[in-house]
Amino acid sequence: MRVRIITIFPQFFASCLGEGLLGKAADKGLVEVETDDLRGYATDRHRTVDDKPYGGGAGMVMKVDVWDRAISAARDALPGARVILLTPQGPTLDDRLAQRLARETALVFCCGRYEGIDERVAEHLVDEALSIGDYVLTGGEAAALVAVDAIARKVPGVIGRAASVETDTFTTGLKYPQFTRPPEYRGWPVPEVLLSGDHDAIERWRNDAAWQRTAGARRELLPRAVAARTRLVWAEPPDDALPHLAALRKAFGLDQVGAAVRDPERRQALKERFPELLFWGTLANAGRRWAADWWLHLADAPAEGQRPLGWVAAELGRATPRLTVSFGGPAPAGATVVSPALAEAAGSLAGLVVWLDRLFGRAENTP
Repeated sequence: MRVRIITIFPQFFASCLGEGLLGKAADKGLVEVETDDLRGYATDRHRTVDDKPYGGGAGMVMKVDVWDRAISAARDALPGARVILLTPQGPTLDDRLAQRLARETALVFCCGRYEGIDERVAEHLVDEALSIGDYVLTGGEAAALVAVDAIARKVPGVIGRAASVETDTFTTGLKYPQFTRPPEYRGWPVPEVLLSGDHDAIERWRNDAAWQRTAGARRELLPRAVAARTRLVWAEPPDDALPHLAALRKAFGLDQVGAAVRDPERRQALKERFPELLFWGTLANAGRRWAADWWLHLADAPAEGQRPLGWVAAELGRATPRLTVSFGGPAPAGATVVSPALAEAAGSLAGLVVWLDRLFGRAENTP
């Protein structure tokens, strides 16, 4: 990935970009970050990049023509780059947005100053806007550093162990507590299970601790944490739904997605066509091989005795390391049957997407 930061303070970045993981990523050629001085695109001898606002008011506004030349030069140097304006008007950077931007081959960040940038830059010259939070900074440079750091660590190879990224805080909820030597300090002991050497017990403790921390401190992250522990299985899906089923894993941040297909010949053919999906002979087989703590079956049609979506959402606060959601046909033994989100679309791909969207929220745009 190549990154260009357009700024009037290019030296602001020198120390941070040359240290730590970003410095190592640059040495490996994984992430190359360069700065470009906006004043180099001014046309007067004073290298002016701002002017008084039309309509009056305090402060100065950065000029559209200077930004136009700087952004055009960036697009020429980095073909296909996504140009991002750092501004409070943009969506707030989060883990999902960082994951999306990490898939780009080139990014350009535009750092404003003063009272802001001429609105025509946002309207006509950039691809999207981005904020890092609801507070005021003196300029976009600090925001650019935050964005570059969050995005770069998602680029394959930047973090030595892929598991470190996969288990990041916010990827699957808040992370479990960490401890190191000494085992006791000032009467504050490390939890005994972490010293036991029992890896299964340690994994269970970490799952429960992460879940309790997320539920207590950041409950709004629970749907995403549940999605990351969820397997979705569609019983006997039509062939034309399978490409969309494959897309649902990324769309909602699900752990696994697959189908239950009884016919062995059809199942084998579908395995070859859709290697990114998992296949089983029955829903029961899918459950046995997953050993979920909670199984929900989305009904094909509304009926008495089904659990509503609101009840399911309320139950997300309990410790549930693994969840199976099945769809299509009769419910497997032991599954909790939940009512469809849209009665008129029950049993269809659209109905499934709406139900998942209301429960988990969307990680990416669905097809």
